[in-house]
Amino acid sequence: MTKTKSILTLLLGALFAGAIVVYSFTQPFKPDAIREAIPAGTTFVLKAKNLDELLNSPVCGQIEKALGEDVSLKKILASNDWKNLAASSEIAVASLPFRNAGRQKTWAAASWVGWRSPWLRWKLEAAVGDKLEFVGKHAVWPIWEFKDPELAQDQYLMFALIDNVLLACFSENLMDILFLLDTYDKRVPFHAQGK
Repeated sequence: MTKTKSILTLLLGALFAGAIVVYSFTQPFKPDAIREAIPAGTTFVLKAKNLDELLNSPVCGQIEKALGEDVSLKKILASNDWKNLAASSEIAVASLPFRNAGRQKTWAAASWVGWRSPWLRWKLEAAVGDKLEFVGKHAVWPIWEFKDPELAQDQYLMFALIDNVLLACFSENLMDILFLLDTYDKRVPFHAQGK
């Protein structure tokens, strides 16, 4: 009887471990999932098929102008070895409404990472300490801040990792990333297809 229980426990443990591995690394692609974190009322700027399409678009120049004089998205991405995990598929870029009248525009981006999500999280956690700082969690979603002296003053570049999607927010308000997370969690209306 004890031997049967041990074998059954071992088989159930192996089945459970296999289910976790399959679930973690075989996330099916969800078309337009990246729009679920873009709040309603935003100016939807671009939906790119991949990072190269974004970097070669006119939108890239607008974002770099907001980031600062000496800042290049290509340079930021080249300094991190996790860019292929973070931006290997669809990317949505939006301009959020002015959160405070007369201030700089807020930019939001969402990138589909799918099954790469656990790997990206490990990479982000390992990168903490250089220019990346773990800020905490909102609900269950981890948030990081990218700090670089070349970024425009009084601006924050924040990242959050949600189910299969990486969010980025560049804003004067440190809390704007929470607006994106609340949109994803359906606490705030999102930018639906066709709006």
